[in-house]
Amino acid sequence: MDSFQQFGGSRHEYRLKGWQRGFYLVLGLAMGAFAIFMLTNASAQQAQDFVLLPALFFLAIGIYLAALALRSKLVIEGNRIEVQYAFRERSADLREIEGFRTVTTRNGSFLQLQLNEGKGRITISRSFQSDDDQRAWFQQLTDLDERGRKALLDEIEKQGSLGATPEQRLAAVKRARLWNLCVTSVAVAAAVGFNLAEGNLRIFSAAILALVPVVVQFLVHREPLLYAIFKPRRDPRADLGIAFMASGVGLLLGARNVEFISMKPLLPYILLGSLVCAMVVYGANRSSAQVWGVMIAALFFAIMYGYGLAVAVDTLADQSKAASFVATITGKHTTSGSRTTTYYLNLEPWGPIQKPNVLTVSRDFYQAAAPGDGVCLDLHAGALRVPWYKLVNCHGQPAAQPPQ
Repeated sequence: MDSFQQFGGSRHEYRLKGWQRGFYLVLGLAMGAFAIFMLTNASAQQAQDFVLLPALFFLAIGIYLAALALRSKLVIEGNRIEVQYAFRERSADLREIEGFRTVTTRNGSFLQLQLNEGKGRITISRSFQSDDDQRAWFQQLTDLDERGRKALLDEIEKQGSLGATPEQRLAAVKRARLWNLCVTSVAVAAAVGFNLAEGNLRIFSAAILALVPVVVQFLVHREPLLYAIFKPRRDPRADLGIAFMASGVGLLLGARNVEFISMKPLLPYILLGSLVCAMVVYGANRSSAQVWGVMIAALFFAIMYGYGLAVAVDTLADQSKAASFVATITGKHTTSGSRTTTYYLNLEPWGPIQKPNVLTVSRDFYQAAAPGDGVCLDLHAGALRVPWYKLVNCHGQPAAQPPQ
């Protein structure tokens, strides 16, 4: 790396690809124009109360996108590389770069140059134009993902506890993948059972989902050369991440029909479950160069797990006798996301809730319900002493009843 044969001392600039630069610019100008329209068409009082902050937000995003389109570039000059985005830039000499990693997200992938001695990273978008000279420059860099993969395989081959010969030790990787498939299949089946089954089978499914992070932690701690959670793509180990995600999503979906008088008493249990789940992921990735990126992704599933587990314990272990109430419907409304619609009934005060409140229901129930009808609710004390209630059939109660 002491000399650079392909470029010599010449300078090469690479802008964002044309379509992407145009997209950012048009979108940025549109958002800026919308912000100006909001400000110029609002009265002084409206601007002060409602318009100013949203307009400034749209204006800031518009300026950022326009700057991203106009200023972003990748510059290679001799042994030096410089990356410039909207309002920041980073540069490094070839001798300062340890190598590169390929980081994959749900929105695509990008390169990440790792500097020597932990002095930081430089992110390079795949959206920059490229040519043979640029590719030749990057070929001089060490592929840290491939280096890590080979180092891990070498370590597995030398680990005597995995087998008597290098071939037997490498075969242990295949067995780990088979065990991973089994754990993942059980977790997915338990998630389905927790959401569709009733009685003891539902309780059994919830117990399995609660134990999945424990099993994952056991496998990773016992055989760190064979198992990982949210591993890089080229890592040869078995990835237990899907089993981990299934436990969180399954518990969360199973809690969707439960309502609470107040969520505040449940928060400590949610935080405790989420923290334990997050620590499992951190323990498995603390030596990874991408540990914080993994933790951000895992945090969502950890919160799902913490919430779902707290609800499952409070409701499934609850042995208290339910108190029955009938609440009158005063109205109804929906909220829509990108893929789903949630249906709500507006209820008058009932039982311990001394103010108007809402109840989440299914689409069919929502369509059949009308203001003036009554809905029957069973209120429970909760195993964790967090009162909860759910919609039930009225079982012959007089007055208004929920539609059947």
